[in-house]
Parts: sequence; structure tokens; C-alpha cells
Amino acid sequence: MHKLLQRQISRYLNGQANDLPEEFIAAINDAYNQADDERHLLERSLDITSDESNQRYQDLKQKIDDLEETKRRLENSYRQLNTTMNAGFDGIVHVNLRGEPIAYNDVALEMIGLSREEFEQFDYQKMGDFLAKTIRNPSVILEQLRQPIRNRNQSEAITVELRTGEYFECKAKALHQDGEPIGLVWTIRDVTELKNNEQEAQYRAYHDALTGLPNRTMFKQRLEHALELAKRKDENLAVVFMDLDEFKYVNDTLGHDKGDILLKKVAYRIQTLLREHDTFARLGGDEFVILLEDVEDKDAIVTVLDRIKESFAKPFNLDDNRIYVSSSIGVSTFPEDGGKGERLIKKADMAMYNAKKRGKNTYSFYSSNLERYSRFRLSMHNALRKAIENDEFRLEYQPKIQLIDNKVVGVEALIRWHRGSKIVPPLQFIPEAESNGMIIPISQWVIDQVCKDIALWRSAGYEDSNVSINISTRHFQHGDLLNDIKLSLQKYDVPASCLEIEITESSFIGDIEQAIEKIKQLSKLGIKVSIDDFGTGYSSFTYLSKLPIHELKIDRSFIAQLETSQEQHSLVAAIIRIAHIFGLVVVAEGVESADTVKMLQDALCDQIQGNWFSKPIPSEQFYKKYLAA
Repeated sequence: MHKLLQRQISRYLNGQANDLPEEFIAAINDAYNQADDERHLLERSLDITSDESNQRYQDLKQKIDDLEETKRRLENSYRQLNTTMNAGFDGIVHVNLRGEPIAYNDVALEMIGLSREEFEQFDYQKMGDFLAKTIRNPSVILEQLRQPIRNRNQSEAITVELRTGEYFECKAKALHQDGEPIGLVWTIRDVTELKNNEQEAQYRAYHDALTGLPNRTMFKQRLEHALELAKRKDENLAVVFMDLDEFKYVNDTLGHDKGDILLKKVAYRIQTLLREHDTFARLGGDEFVILLEDVEDKDAIVTVLDRIKESFAKPFNLDDNRIYVSSSIGVSTFPEDGGKGERLIKKADMAMYNAKKRGKNTYSFYSSNLERYSRFRLSMHNALRKAIENDEFRLEYQPKIQLIDNKVVGVEALIRWHRGSKIVPPLQFIPEAESNGMIIPISQWVIDQVCKDIALWRSAGYEDSNVSINISTRHFQHGDLLNDIKLSLQKYDVPASCLEIEITESSFIGDIEQAIEKIKQLSKLGIKVSIDDFGTGYSSFTYLSKLPIHELKIDRSFIAQLETSQEQHSLVAAIIRIAHIFGLVVVAEGVESADTVKMLQDALCDQIQGNWFSKPIPSEQFYKKYLAA
């Protein structure tokens, strides 16, 4: 019997359970047992449900925690992404297929120049309207920016020019989801400085930095294009090569800054004389070149050349200085002188040198004779080099006579070129040697040979040699003259006092202080310095007072007219008097007659040199005639 039923019978029936019907007791007992079973079942069910609920709760809590962590990480990633997007210099914009902004950074807003509210209202229609107001070729640019939608692999950068003059480089990349496009990401970079630098570099590559004119590169390109056009249209054109006369003198006397100003003023003045489609370029230094297209004939070219020549009649104002310069001009033409651009420039250059040779301040047209002269110059250069190698040069000596007692007080060494069976006069090769640079090795040979001859004379008993050597302007200004002399003096054991250096006035025009320093170095070594061909250059007596020289040689062109020109006589006498004031010895060159000698004696000239007393003669002959006695 169920325990609970026993307690109840015992409590309420005083244990008289037998008085109750057996079926009744059994039914109640079953009921109690069933209730217990149901309770146990319920308790078990509750325990199981509680465990499941707890597990589900734990699972749900974990998911919530995971979601919170994911959210935190997403927020952190978003902040990092936002910081990254705004940390760079590029603008970034993400738009959907309608062109509506989904995401963007502050740099993009700054570049576009809109507020967030304005920008977030955009779509492709409004974007097109906006671009139309701000950039050039907006429809083309917008179409290019949308190209990646149709070609998922396309991602080309395009440069956008704003109407303000700024430049942006834009690059579009399509975004896809499940293989379908969902929008675009644009990157925008300000490349204004880079573009300006590129344009500046491009400009410098084709323009002269000083004058702003086209340079050689651009001129050659335009010339080639003009030649192609002229050939198709059967037209004429001309290349005009222009070089300023005596520009170096302006540079040397006033300074390179003033020289640069002069070049700019020349460029401006000439440019105003030309047609709009003519090309005026600076090749460098004081060399300019003009391309005259579609010219009628030679007369039309001459008209332009005359205008240019006339323009130089007016001075150029350089601060307080009024400078007069002229130009030598050479011209080559198409089709007469050929159809190659480089050759036309070269031929115009040849013609320009011919104009200078004819006296400057003029123009010359190219002819085949100039080509032959150019070949002659090249041949001369090679021949001069070989002349040194083959020992073709010889020295002759001409004495200097002291007028007071007709004694030989010095001698000048004069070079002669024995080219095979012919003797080439100095006037035929010295100017060319000056021009092509061979004058320096020739001067070095002269110095060495003079020292060698002096050593021979000294060994024969004549120790009081005083030999003058002509030194070119190029050697004096740009060569290592002092070292060249020292080497030869040491080589032959010759005293420096046996040498005298003759320089022309052009050697010290420009940088007078440098000239003074070089002359002082020569004097310190024991070498005397004299000014040769005085009166033919640009010097004044002011220079004579500054230069540490001991002698002045009056050029033969003045001496030649002493007997026929009272003016020249007075001028020579004045030069002698002023030179004596400065304590200089005066030598007259090119004396050819006794009457000239008498005039020079009356003018108190110190020494003479010329054929009247002796022509230049070889070393051995000179020694026997004047020194051995």
C-alpha cells in the first residue's frame, strides 16, 4: 500500500482500513502510485527542460557576445578605414550604379569643393551638370569614368583639367557582387604641380632660357616641317643665321649680366620685325637663326634683312649705357641650297662667317665657294697639326734697332711655314690657327724653338739675347702660358731675362685685372712684356697706366703713312710723347725708308723695326750677321 495512503488511513480511520472496501482502497492506492509516477515524470521533464533552456541560454549569450565583438571589430575597422582614407592625399569616392555617393573621404570633398549635404544629393545627372561647370570636356571625362562598369578589368587613369588651371588624375575601378556590377570606386589625385613641372620641362626642352625664344631643337623641328610643306606646295623658304658683331667686347667690358640684357633686347627688337608665322630662335651665345617660310623670291628676303640691319642703327639702352651693336647675317634658301634642314643651317652659318670676313654689319647669301672655303678651313686645321708633327715650321729673326746709336738691342722671332716647296705667309695661316685653336700648340713650338736658339747663341758666346715672341690672345687668356715658358726655359737652361713677350691689345680688353695679374707673374719670372700693334684695337692710354709693361710697339699701318699724312704724323708723335710719360720704350714697326727713320728720330722714337734695316732672316744667318761680330 502507498505510504501516503497508510498515513491517511492511520490518521483518519484509526488504522481500520479493513472496514473499507478493498476495491476502493486499491483504486486510491493506484491513484497515489500514478500520481507519484506522474510527479517523477514531471520532475524528470522539468530537469531535462531546465538543462536545455540553460544550454540554449548559454548558446544565445555566446552569440550575443560574438555579435558584440564583431560589431566592435567592425566599428574599429571602420574607424581605421576612415582614418586611412583621410590620411592620404588622394580623394576616394564610392558610388552606386546611379552615381549616388555611398562612401567618400574628406580629401575628395575638398577637391570637389562641395559640402557633404550637397555632395550626397549627387547622381550621374547632377554630376554631369557639375562637371560641365568645373572641367574641360566634361562629357568625355564622365564617359571615361563610367567605362569600368562595362569592362570590369579596365582601370585607366585619366587627367582632368579644371577651368581654374588645376589638374586632377582620376582612376575608376568597378565593384562587383556575384559577378554583377554594383558601383564604382574613384580615386582622385591632385597632379597640378606635377603637370606644371612637366609643362615647364617641356617648355625648357624647346625654348631658350634667357630670351624665351625657340631653341635649336624646336627650330630644327619647325624647319623640317616647313621643308615638307614647301616641297608639297612648291614654295620657297630661307634660313637666316645671325651673329652679333663684337658682342664679346660688350660682355667683357660691361659684364655678362649686361650682355644678357642686350641679348634679350635684341631678341625682342628683331621679333617685332618678323611675320607671325616666321620662326625666330636663339641657338646659343650671340647666335640667332630665323626661318622665313613662303617667301616670294630673293628680293623678299633682302627686304627682311634690310629691316634687321636698319634696326641695329638705333642704340640699345643698358641702364646708363647706350650700346650700338651690329650683326653679320648669312642666308641659305630652299630649294636652291638643298632640302636638308641641318645642311641649310650649316650653309647659312658659312654665309654668316663670310659676311663677318667682308667687314661685318652686312649679309651674305650662301654660294658653293663658301663650301670650298669651309673645306679649306678643315684642311688647314689638319695641315697645321701635321706641320707641327712633321717639323714644317721655321723661325726667322728681325732685329730691333736703337735710333740713338743704331745698335741692335733686340730681335723679334717670326714664324714661317715651309709646306713642301712653298712658304705659306703668316697671314694665310695665323688667323685660321687662331680660329681653330691650333695657335696654342704653334705658340708652344715657337717658345720652345726660341729658347733652343738662345741656348745655341749663348753656347757660342753671345749671352745678351733679348728675343721677342708674339703670343696670341687665345694663348694669353686661355692657355697655360707661364708654365709653357717655364718648361722651355728649364729645358734649355735659358735665363728668363732673355725673353720678351708681345701681346696685342685684345689680350687685356675685358678682364683687365686678370691681364695685370698674368703680366705681373711674367715680370716676377724676369720676362718683359710689350704691347704689339698699338692703335689697331680698343685700348686707351688709361689701360697703359694700369698695365705693368715696359714697351709699346706702334703698328705698321700708322708708320706707313707718316710721309704722306700730316694727321698720321701728328698722331704717332702724340703716341710717342704719351708713352714716354708712362715710362714706356716706343718701337715703330714696318719702317721701310730713311725718311721715315728721320721723322721717327725727330719724334724721339726709341727703336725701329722693319725692312729698311733688315728683313727677317733664319737663326744661323742672324747670328753670323749681327751677333758673332
